[in-house]
Amino acid sequence: MTTSERIDLLDHGFVRLDDAMASDLSVVNAARVSFARRKEAMDEADEGLVGFLMRDRHGSPFEHNAFRFHVRSPIFVAREWFRHRIGCLTGETDVVFVDVNGSTSPRLRKTIEELWLMWSRGERDGHALPEETRLEVRRLLAEGLSQRAIARRLGIGRRAVRSVIVGADGYRSGRARVRRMRLRVLDEATGEFTVGHVCDVIDKGVQPVYRLTLADGKQLTLTENHRLLTGEGWQTMRAAVGLVGDGSDASMTRSCALLTNGVPAHRNPEWLAERRREGRSVAEMAAEAGCSYHTIRKWLARYDLGFTREDRLGRRPWNAGLRGYRTSLRTTDAHRDAIRRARSGPRSNFWRGGITSERASIGRWTREQAPRVHASFDYTCQACGRCGGALHVHHVVPVWRDETLARELGNLVSVCDECHRCIHRTRATELTFGRQHGIVHIAELPEPPVRGWKLTAHPVSVVAVEYVGLRQTYDLSVEGPWHNFVGDGVVVHNSFNEFSMRYAKATDDFYVPAAEDVRSQVGKPGAYTFEPVDAELAERTREELAAVYETAYATYTRLVEAGVAREVARSALPVGAYTEFYWTVNARALMNFLSLRNAETAQREIRRYAEAVETLFAERMPVTHAAFVAGGRVSP
Repeated sequence: MTTSERIDLLDHGFVRLDDAMASDLSVVNAARVSFARRKEAMDEADEGLVGFLMRDRHGSPFEHNAFRFHVRSPIFVAREWFRHRIGCLTGETDVVFVDVNGSTSPRLRKTIEELWLMWSRGERDGHALPEETRLEVRRLLAEGLSQRAIARRLGIGRRAVRSVIVGADGYRSGRARVRRMRLRVLDEATGEFTVGHVCDVIDKGVQPVYRLTLADGKQLTLTENHRLLTGEGWQTMRAAVGLVGDGSDASMTRSCALLTNGVPAHRNPEWLAERRREGRSVAEMAAEAGCSYHTIRKWLARYDLGFTREDRLGRRPWNAGLRGYRTSLRTTDAHRDAIRRARSGPRSNFWRGGITSERASIGRWTREQAPRVHASFDYTCQACGRCGGALHVHHVVPVWRDETLARELGNLVSVCDECHRCIHRTRATELTFGRQHGIVHIAELPEPPVRGWKLTAHPVSVVAVEYVGLRQTYDLSVEGPWHNFVGDGVVVHNSFNEFSMRYAKATDDFYVPAAEDVRSQVGKPGAYTFEPVDAELAERTREELAAVYETAYATYTRLVEAGVAREVARSALPVGAYTEFYWTVNARALMNFLSLRNAETAQREIRRYAEAVETLFAERMPVTHAAFVAGGRVSP
């Protein structure tokens, strides 16, 4: 990476071009694809074509170019930046979550509105008082009864009475649960689905939305600017379907295929064909797809991708084409019987000592130890505390997680039949029980291989677009490296992933403006002008800001060291604190950002960041940038 790809800004900030799949030539080839033409180098005619596309607002060829920026800026600059996330989904959109094996089910699905309610309002507290009881507590408080008297009269605890006094509404925070849920995301490098996590749920307000209908019956309702993964890369909905007009007059003018929820990898002909081109064997493909050898062979044959004899041997057989081939070897029944006797039992090269499989042997040993284990735990279930009944011996650290502990008595506990079934319901419940029991630090053990089939995305054509009207909309922010998720079965995108002071300790970097950047605001809203202040006021401003920052960070540090959670202690930090985030954007949206933020009317600090972004953009796409400037700095 060259030094020009990182530009330092303000006192502690920077913009870094983390990755880019962008060039002027890709714009030209995207525009000429309708004529089945492709070029390997730019010429003057191509530069004229880019200028024509910019002038006549043909924006889709620019959307095939993607940039990913790494940004470090004060929080107040980041908030201005985040306003450029304009694509969003309606509340009834189903978001796909998965279990520890990567499988989903109806009970694991949440609508994006349900996620917003869990995020903003919280979840119903099962231990909270019923509404009628809370009303009765309030009535008795109004009559002047003490907390103890109310608790005795209603048969509830004094803590429950106090919860009514402090205004508890029967809900508890659901953010931790939302962040732990396993979100299905697409690994864009391999085309296979993996797991990500939600880091924010955003209310985007009421906006006009459209409903897409796919050939397989799937429907997705979203704004025209939300980005979808098409066969041609990430595109806004309007660009993907060639939407012309607005509202009820809008119509679809081009065919489009969207990547949708997964199919097993071994059933995907593109996945199989790619592995065949790479020279993978059937066994290697089966191991990667998580299925059997014979399943791979069956689907290879179905798609006419099966191996021939030459593929298996890797060369032409030495006797190919020969006629009259004979061998001098002659065997009789007695001869064959002698061979069998000579190769049977311990004399066979397949002899393994006459023992059963390792897992069966572990099971036998575990059953032999059961009386000792149950006696050591006084015949009491270590999960629910019930004594007696049908007891099982359970491995606290599952055998699949660490086989070296399979025959350790200290790794065995007694559990009842019902609890044993609940513990083994999923891998997550097994690990949760292990952590609660505290025998070993399970988090330090190596991650096991994931069970089940791998899933890959597959394209499905859009057949209709319909204007729905104004609807409440939401969006998700997803932890990287892949900022996408599956909504209503379709792969959709988000643009930002921010440094979290909930998980990492905040740094002591704060924005102190240079003396020339301390300014006064003159005028009325919409017509402000900013004038410099005198040197004495500028220096006093810098000193007072530095003092506030020092006090705020000292408070934050004391709270964290005293045991307060970082997500609570960070409330002490001002908006001048630095944060980091990644921003993924196509060239068309980037030019829209530059037209708004690298302008005279933009805030001075974010304008400097926009200038840095434009510098990096111009280095990668000089012809496009020149056409953008010549066209009045208006995005196509």
